[in-house]
Amino acid sequence: MQEPARQATDNRQRPLGVFWRGIVIAFPAIAILLTINDIFNLRLFDVTIMANSFLYLLIACFTSLVFILYPIKKGLNGGFSYLIDILLFCTTLGICIYFAVQGMDIIYRGWSAAAPLEVQILSAILWLLVLEALRRSSGLLITIVVLIFSLYPLFAESMPGPLGGIGFPFFRTATFHALGEQSLLGIPMQVLGSLVLGFILFGVALQITGGGKCFLDLATALFAQFRGGPAKVAVFASALFGSMSGSVPANVVTTGCFTIPLIKQTGYPPKYAGAIEACSSTGGVIMPPVMGATAFIMASFLGVPYLAVVKAAIIPSLLYYFGLLVHIDCFAALKGLKGLSKDEVPSLKKTIKEGWFYIFSLFL
Repeated sequence: MQEPARQATDNRQRPLGVFWRGIVIAFPAIAILLTINDIFNLRLFDVTIMANSFLYLLIACFTSLVFILYPIKKGLNGGFSYLIDILLFCTTLGICIYFAVQGMDIIYRGWSAAAPLEVQILSAILWLLVLEALRRSSGLLITIVVLIFSLYPLFAESMPGPLGGIGFPFFRTATFHALGEQSLLGIPMQVLGSLVLGFILFGVALQITGGGKCFLDLATALFAQFRGGPAKVAVFASALFGSMSGSVPANVVTTGCFTIPLIKQTGYPPKYAGAIEACSSTGGVIMPPVMGATAFIMASFLGVPYLAVVKAAIIPSLLYYFGLLVHIDCFAALKGLKGLSKDEVPSLKKTIKEGWFYIFSLFL
């Protein structure tokens, strides 16, 4: 089940050689080490890293890899375009490391408002590099939206009524985005460094060690024999997977490759099967304990513990999935759809016996 998911996720990525595979492994490992050091204030090597320097190092570790993993255009994996990607990788890495080293000057000399010329130029380059990394990894549409909003300071003075604001020239806008604490280093980036990485690691570890298969077998054992059972399996499995990954696309890819064919097999129309999986996976980002990144940002923005957001999300998420189950059951009753036979369903007792610790880990 996991191999098709991996292929579906990585179909836009270029194949890597041994050297770049090592880099792709080493950089996240360094980021994790930096995060542990920052969260627990370990002061490794007797060095205190400024908050903004820490975030620049995370950007260096992750954003630079985008130019290696995703070619400038799908299919252009070598030649001149590859050299350009290496240049962009090195440029992103170098600028971020430079800003990390200058972290104290950025704050105490107010570089976000009045930076030296060379810093302004580097800020503009980093701004463009982040936009290009976003285009490669997430698509052109979201990049256009981000670009428009990032250019707002340039025409803020010309906006009508409440949309108006104080305008900035181009390089002042660039330093605001690259050096300030309300754009590139804003709340989402701060939450990534302080909270999200740990939960992502938890979810990935849970899936790789077999938790994903355990949850899918558990959902199948509980619901597959009822009318419209495979669709109900999709709902329950997506809720469990979503609580691990906090990502809708990852949820769809991981569970959908199994549940959508099974749903169609029992008589549901193809478009209905896809809709069930999409709705089920979308609800996973509001299903505790590991929700989408928005939940972490919400906790940070409101100044409340993450547990408070989890408590607030429990009832709405359960109601969301209860509504899906009721709708699926009514549709199955209307169309006379049956569930799977007992022989096609894994043993509930065996599933719990072999994977009870995965369920316990969610509560832990």
